[in-house]
Amino acid sequence: MKTLKTYDELIRLSSFEDRFEYLKLIGKVGVDTFGNDRYLNQVLYNSYEWRKVRRKVIIRDNGCDLAHPDHILLDKSKILVHHMNPITVEQVLDRDPDIFNENYLITTSALTHEAIHYSNIDLLPKGIVERFPNDMAPWLL
Repeated sequence: MKTLKTYDELIRLSSFEDRFEYLKLIGKVGVDTFGNDRYLNQVLYNSYEWRKVRRKVIIRDNGCDLAHPDHILLDKSKILVHHMNPITVEQVLDRDPDIFNENYLITTSALTHEAIHYSNIDLLPKGIVERFPNDMAPWLL
């Protein structure tokens, strides 16, 4: 029996990198999730139930990537809500309540979402570099 990943467990991890490690998928690059049934994604993600739960998850996570307070998502139009446990065609067709369960969903940026799916930490968004007065001086000579 597979173990489900949950928000309750994820939130206990203090670092952004630990949260990524918890969520990353060990899959094959280029393998379609839904294959020829990709249209079901659009049916799901345009449904009233999804829009409602998506809004709740973003509010719960305070608009932060992986709900980590040091990773605020500035462009609110590009916030994704990620299923922590991959969903199946059957779940979508059956309207399985688990696909709308907030405990199985997390807010991500597009880059973080790709990093999770490709298990590639190098895709994670880079933090802002703190700048100091004259820190470019050696290169200006």
